[in-house]
Amino acid sequence: MSTINWLFYVNFAVFSVFLTLFITEMMGAVLLLLFYEKSRKSVLDYIVPIWEVTGTFAAFWVVTADFAYPSLLLPVASLFAATIIIFLILFVARNASISFAELIIRRGWLDEKKLYKLYSLFTLLIGLVVITVLSAIVSGRGISLSNYSFSLATWISDPASILYVAGVLFTGIGLAPVFYSMEEFRRLTVPLTSAGILFSTISLYLYSPSFITPMFLVPVLLTLVPPLLYQSRVTAPLISNKLVFGAMTAIIIFSLNYIVYPTAFGGSLVVDEITAKGPMVEAFLLLSAAGAVIIGLLMILYIVAVRNSKKGRVSTEHPA
Repeated sequence: MSTINWLFYVNFAVFSVFLTLFITEMMGAVLLLLFYEKSRKSVLDYIVPIWEVTGTFAAFWVVTADFAYPSLLLPVASLFAATIIIFLILFVARNASISFAELIIRRGWLDEKKLYKLYSLFTLLIGLVVITVLSAIVSGRGISLSNYSFSLATWISDPASILYVAGVLFTGIGLAPVFYSMEEFRRLTVPLTSAGILFSTISLYLYSPSFITPMFLVPVLLTLVPPLLYQSRVTAPLISNKLVFGAMTAIIIFSLNYIVYPTAFGGSLVVDEITAKGPMVEAFLLLSAAGAVIIGLLMILYIVAVRNSKKGRVSTEHPA
């Protein structure tokens, strides 16, 4: 292993892309639940082509993580067994609801609006599970590595955990109108995002004062850029561009890698000690490179195909 743990950084980069995709889905889910008619077109035009890509990227990250940290597979499965079961149930329900929503306009009492709202609810519940696991990995709250158990009650009883969830939710709700170009909520983006950053900062400080370093200014300042640029009609179209916003979000997430490296679970696990060595390193790098290329190309082809099919439907429904 070199001085720089390339496996960790490459794997964390893959994780940053996956989490970016999922966060944008969560933001859309909030808008669909609260403002379905207003947000329907802008949200569904993005989510319908991307939701399968999110799941594919999640699977890609899990596989690469298994290659990067092979000794963690069984311990993590034991540690978060109940959480993983809940996640999988919600994940299947999410996929089923949006799949049917794409096919069913109305059948009896069931229509696409109900199905998309179910998808949104399941997506947010999955998000809550993910946030819980991530905060436990960062802080070690509720975690016992001696017997590989996780106590949800211990995690909830810590005020920092509640602030952690509040910070993520407020930040996501604040940035949602930026990503989905909902101008009627323009003035709310800065205060909501700022509140989310404040809650997150307090949470991380309560977890460990060592988390609040000069490096923390990078994600804080970058997170404030989108809502601030959205206030101007000149710069709003730029920051609402899906690729620009997505790239910035991935950079923000990646810049937070120091809170789980070189140690995770509140400092009780040294990442370098459980990272793969020997032939597994080459296997990991080849898998990551090949997977990134293939998934990237499939993502582009899939999005183009969906957009073309939509244009075809529009031209058929509204002939010139």
